[in-house]
Amino acid sequence: MNALGLNEFNILKTETNDYDYLFTVEKAESPTICPKCGHMNIENKPFWKHNTKERTLSDISMHGKRVKLLLRHVRYKCQVCEYTFYELLDSVDTNDKITKRLYLHIQQQALKKPFTTIADEFGISNMTVRRAFDDFVKDSEKHRVLKAPRVIGIDEAHLNKVMRGVITDIDNRRILEILPTNLKRDVKACIKSMEGYKDIEVATMDMATGYRYAMQELVPNALCIIDKFHVIQLVTRALDSVRINFKNSITKQQKKLLLNDRWLLLSNQEDLSDKDIVKRDAIFKIHPELLLPYHLKEGLRVVYRASDRKDAYERYYEWEKAIPDDLTAFKGVADTINGCKTEVFNYFLTETKYTNAYTESINNIIKKIEKSGVGYSFEVLRAKVLYGTTATKKPEFGENLRIQLLTPRFLIKWLIENQHLIEHNDDEKKLLEGQYVDVTELMNIINKGIF
Repeated sequence: MNALGLNEFNILKTETNDYDYLFTVEKAESPTICPKCGHMNIENKPFWKHNTKERTLSDISMHGKRVKLLLRHVRYKCQVCEYTFYELLDSVDTNDKITKRLYLHIQQQALKKPFTTIADEFGISNMTVRRAFDDFVKDSEKHRVLKAPRVIGIDEAHLNKVMRGVITDIDNRRILEILPTNLKRDVKACIKSMEGYKDIEVATMDMATGYRYAMQELVPNALCIIDKFHVIQLVTRALDSVRINFKNSITKQQKKLLLNDRWLLLSNQEDLSDKDIVKRDAIFKIHPELLLPYHLKEGLRVVYRASDRKDAYERYYEWEKAIPDDLTAFKGVADTINGCKTEVFNYFLTETKYTNAYTESINNIIKKIEKSGVGYSFEVLRAKVLYGTTATKKPEFGENLRIQLLTPRFLIKWLIENQHLIEHNDDEKKLLEGQYVDVTELMNIINKGIF
């Protein structure tokens, strides 16, 4: 194998500078058959070398440098039919300017990196990167089959200045689709396109009515659950609006006593340190107007500690009764919850307390990808999220790594002498025969024994 790892080429010359390698190459073997008449390249009638054209090709980087191949591409003439043709290449598609392996590499890189970064890295055009990316997406879409999950997550993300629906598989932690909009019609169309969508058992979502209606119309028996974190977010925002309005109503001197008030009031009570609690209570002592709004925020969180749905309802009614008429922000929270009360309290009907936390994490990934690629269309961003978050995700180092070792002789001897102590499986039989075995399996076997 030559330095390039492309055995069809002979390397004639190697040049280098601080940034690039240039390999002058030619095909190692001449063609064997005429592509037009089928004549074989034999000794008495060999193909004539008609002319040679130099082609510059880009290849995968090496040692941190870009790699270019200056290919001396020979054109042959058949003595039988007089047809002229260039020798066919295994490593490069006809008329292409990059090797096949670089093309495949670009397709994977384009899911993770901006196109301009990849183009600069390999010394190629943006259009070449875009073409490779488009080909990958087209092929992936062709073979993509959406199967309905048991637990579906429905949310939205702000993408290209439009709210887009995001559909996930909660059980298997996979993103399934990003929709052009978050409207009911697009959500319904996506769900209907899934194999086995009528078998969906649970749907987690935010408070958008379109999501609930879509599920009720398509899978009426599915349990719809309003996401716990959206409910808590609602009451936290209510507290924040009260806090802001209050600060706007006091003097600049009084505001100085409210240092870090936002963090102290909006954080979960159990996350505060003793020092933070002292600071928070000092705020309440000086500004008691903030005490009830704070307890209302924490009180709704207490509802989610209920043992069952009945208990949760009772806690909620007590919470709702504690809201004074003048705290309109919290009255608004209660009105919103009451408008979808069934779905909010469905959270307590399952042993597994389903949330949309995974879907929210996907939304963060979407925002990062959008930020890294200014000017990307919705189609490009969708493909980068759908295929870049799983298709190219590397496992953790060592994950699924099959480390093999030769069984020590003393262990083989012990195992042969004590076969009656071991309930054999295939790995243990391999071990007895002195074959290579996975280290994890070996440890499992040893743990069964008397070592």
